[in-house]
Amino acid sequence: MTTTQTRERRPRVSLFCFRAVAVLTALFAIGQPIFIGSYFAGTFEALGLHSAGAVALQGLGLLLPIAACAVVAMRGRWWFLIWSVALFFLIHVQAILGYTRVLQLHVPVGVLTVGIAVAVAIAAVRRGAGSPREVR
Repeated sequence: MTTTQTRERRPRVSLFCFRAVAVLTALFAIGQPIFIGSYFAGTFEALGLHSAGAVALQGLGLLLPIAACAVVAMRGRWWFLIWSVALFFLIHVQAILGYTRVLQLHVPVGVLTVGIAVAVAIAAVRRGAGSPREVR
């Protein structure tokens, strides 16, 4: 008697890539207020690091929804894509506000960006993130 097992499609490689990009995004987002704080404390070279961090965040912000699409295609959590797209827009709005020196909006949007980036990274590395979504 032979038994055939049907393997569930689960996001493995795609989830690993999403996790890596999400954690990197969160780390770079956390670094931004640290760099600008160093600048305000008198280390004027830190403004260059803040600017370079913004460019890196924009690149990671573009990769995050792409990785989330791969997770969703492999029957992963669909809300990873929604929050990744929201984070993509927040990062770019944040950069535009910073480069145009609209600091009264740049700072609160930055706080929101860091919070969402950290929340997405935590959700991505949790144990249940790799379980497939239910099919209705």
